[in-house]
Amino acid sequence: MKGELYDFYILHQKKYKENSILVSLFTLEFGKLSAIIRVNKKQQNLYQPITKLRGEISFSKKGDGLNKVFNIEFVESNYKSSYIILLSIQYVNELMYLLLSYSHEEEALFRKYDFLIKNINEINYKYLLRMFELELLNALGQAICIEEDIAGEKISQNMFYEIIPLTGFKLMVEKDTSKISGKSIKKIYDSMLVWDEEDLVYISRITRISINACLDKRELKSRKLLLDYLRLKES
Repeated sequence: MKGELYDFYILHQKKYKENSILVSLFTLEFGKLSAIIRVNKKQQNLYQPITKLRGEISFSKKGDGLNKVFNIEFVESNYKSSYIILLSIQYVNELMYLLLSYSHEEEALFRKYDFLIKNINEINYKYLLRMFELELLNALGQAICIEEDIAGEKISQNMFYEIIPLTGFKLMVEKDTSKISGKSIKKIYDSMLVWDEEDLVYISRITRISINACLDKRELKSRKLLLDYLRLKES
């Protein structure tokens, strides 16, 4: 609607002609959008991935045209001084840029993203990243089934399972603690506050395998930087 302002975050940007940038936006109302923003030297620092903005959106009337965003206002900055947190946010943005379709309206995902940006810190970042990955998988139609395994049997808290990417869990006939605990599988959609360290390890494995399958061999630059940094920090 003309004159209406919409909140958004910038997921990705690149220079587009003189004094313009081509951006991928994430909005509450319209999901992910591709658009053009005209910029000047005074505004260049405004368009940062962790800054919440608000503006009017002019939608292209042609199928191959570009949307435009203008009358942009600053809403709030969520700047993080921690390198690992900045890398974590870069990772989330890269995931959505690569996996989420344009005009994918997903209110729950936006609210989880907004919550993550505002609340992520060095204590909770592993938990919030897993929470967001689970919501993203749901938005992609790849929600993790925690009720039944691929044979149609109820998942047992006392058993161990192997995850078959984008398919489900396969029961291990012999107890194999290197696989995934049924107890942790059953807690996937519980509050993060009830996840213990073991749950976090198993749930991280589940989301990593599932996300990798969705990426279909596409590499994430941010993930490599994040893992390299964590290895360096532990050495």
